[in-house]
Amino acid sequence: MKINAKKYFGINKATDVTVTNRINTLARHVQIGMLESQDTEAEITALDRLKNEEKLNTEVKDFLRTVMKYSDKQMEQIDNNLSTEKLGEGIGYLIMRLSGMSDHDIDLNEQKQRKAIEDAKSSK
Repeated sequence: MKINAKKYFGINKATDVTVTNRINTLARHVQIGMLESQDTEAEITALDRLKNEEKLNTEVKDFLRTVMKYSDKQMEQIDNNLSTEKLGEGIGYLIMRLSGMSDHDIDLNEQKQRKAIEDAKSSK
């Protein structure tokens, strides 16, 4: 499949992606790390939280570089120009595409999420 994630990463590069075992494994590691980082119930020290964030950051970059085949210069551009939130949105997009969703399906999903957030705000 061809993926162009310019909307998320600011790099206009369409990449042919074959969903390999390595890509699936990297995607799972990223998903697990993201879920763990959101776990507010976990008893964890500040040091361990920082270590986990650094590990997740490395996994995210490895996943992004592997899937999109970005160069060192492109990865540096992403590091220097994207917020953590925007990077997370882009990684979510890639994971959805790799799981079989089309760009159209993802756009519809994002519209539903935005509407739900707006509805929740207006009902307060």
